[in-house]
Amino acid sequence: MDKYIYKDRLVALRIQKIRDGSVPQTDPKEPLQVVTLKHIKGKYLQAHMHAPKNRKTQSLQECLVVIKGMIGVDLYASDRTLFKKVTLGVGEMLILLNGGYGINFLKDSEIFEVKNGPFVEDKVIIEEKVS
Repeated sequence: MDKYIYKDRLVALRIQKIRDGSVPQTDPKEPLQVVTLKHIKGKYLQAHMHAPKNRKTQSLQECLVVIKGMIGVDLYASDRTLFKKVTLGVGEMLILLNGGYGINFLKDSEIFEVKNGPFVEDKVIIEEKVS
């Protein structure tokens, strides 16, 4: 896992390989909980449900998973400074915890974008400010 930090603040996590087992990737306190699962044939994970709980978050976090193609992701700090450019290929994941991002499609691509909800139109456009 690669951690992208700007001024002591974790902005994003990049997952390139999935380790064996059920492995939490995000801190339990984060609004977006990401767990990778890698098990051998025949393994059974106990059926379960989650009891209803009130969950209140102030931030939106997102997870991008590349299914096909290749993308470039520009990572921005909360102060709108562009501080990192990351290229993601098939099977890679980027978990966006803080700040913002832009996506450049380097090849014809298919990606999953997962984020905490419910959906609220709150997009703030970032005018590039390079560090």
